[in-house]
Amino acid sequence: MSKLFIAYHINSIIKIISKFLICLSLFFTLSLYSETIKKFKIVIDPGHGGTKQTPYEIYGDKFDTVSGRYLEPYKNGASYKNRTENEIVLQIGNEIKDILELTKTKKGFKKFQTYIKIFSDSDTPWIKLEASMTRTDSYLDKNYREKDDKNELYRLYDFPDFSTGEMKEGRITFINKEEPQLVVSLHINDMGSKTETDNGGMGVVLTPSYQTFELLKRISEKKAEPDQFLNSPWSNWMIFERGWSRLENAIADSWIYFHGYWPTKEGNKADLNRFEGYRYNMVNWKYKDSDGWEEKINTPNTPYALEHTQFRAIGKYWDRERSKPEIQKRENGPEGYGGDNHYAGMEILRFVQYSLRTGTSNSDEYKSPNPILSPYVSTYSLPALVNAISAYIELGDIRSNKDYYYLTQKKRRIAIAISVAIYSLCNGLEIRNIDTPYIPKGKKIEFDKYINKNGKSYFINLQEKDSDK
Repeated sequence: MSKLFIAYHINSIIKIISKFLICLSLFFTLSLYSETIKKFKIVIDPGHGGTKQTPYEIYGDKFDTVSGRYLEPYKNGASYKNRTENEIVLQIGNEIKDILELTKTKKGFKKFQTYIKIFSDSDTPWIKLEASMTRTDSYLDKNYREKDDKNELYRLYDFPDFSTGEMKEGRITFINKEEPQLVVSLHINDMGSKTETDNGGMGVVLTPSYQTFELLKRISEKKAEPDQFLNSPWSNWMIFERGWSRLENAIADSWIYFHGYWPTKEGNKADLNRFEGYRYNMVNWKYKDSDGWEEKINTPNTPYALEHTQFRAIGKYWDRERSKPEIQKRENGPEGYGGDNHYAGMEILRFVQYSLRTGTSNSDEYKSPNPILSPYVSTYSLPALVNAISAYIELGDIRSNKDYYYLTQKKRRIAIAISVAIYSLCNGLEIRNIDTPYIPKGKKIEFDKYINKNGKSYFINLQEKDSDK
């Protein structure tokens, strides 16, 4: 065998090995690079979508398996003249979804970075924000014109199929199945003005944790002083029952939270004519009570008792409500109260304010938006029943000309601001300091604190399994 032949084959082997090593190196480099790209699951929740069909016992929401009917009319959202919350928030939600889609690719993220530059001069790492929508249409869609049940795709709670009677997923169950870290719920308020006043504004919607409701329960039992609530950050409670004080409304919400019933105005016994349902049993998740729970309602020394003294907060749901993650989500936190839910909602609104106040031109009808108002506080379903950080926001007042102008004429700018806010909540962002009343803090949410000692996230594995029954 000639030396030339041997040299030729040795050289060929060296080339093959070199190519293999290059490919191997490239593989490990790409693997390492892909692992550094963090991913976050986001749900965009444009509120409502359905309509007030009558009778509500057949077409409403909050289906009660005890009575076999819906307990309330479908909440179809704010409307005023030709303005509808239903349509406006869907348009903004679709814009947000499209913008977040950019983060899926390196090329798209470069476009997303141009939006970040509106707020920050910092270099920003590529993260993927995987977004889904709770709805992409409404009952007005042509596919629903002939349907008997126009609320089928838009209910908050699980409900029976018209034809088969089998339970179908409502919005809350859908959100929990998506296992997001963050839910951004988009709404528009109706403050009830009789004119197109410009005294509108935006705000965060909050539900406190077990510890606040338990305080209200003790106040109604005369075991705690009202000042413990009235001097707390939660004292600016929503008034749903006119003629009742904020404290009386708050105590009423604590009765709904614990018993499912409104109380009398005195707050000392249940009003059996005003049933709101056991809401945590109206969604499909692992905190739902075992089959047959309906047979225990109104039984003393259970979670279904009608009196405070006989109520017992036992079971998977009540363990969840007292847990550290729920305290972190709904109490204390960077805003002083309201936990990470309050911080996430306020950060989004600060980004929106920052953007709208710095992006005006001479041709704009208004030079600045209405302010951020105090939070709306009650026993709201979605912030309480989703196992994600809940940024539930009211973007304006449907009756305000100024709010309506921004929500329709500046909806792309609002969508960009919300999208960058979501990025900041997941990664953090150093915000450019300018002269404006609202500057985002730019601090990311500490998602690691929601990981337990076994390395599992609080936000996942929420569906009811046979082993949980």
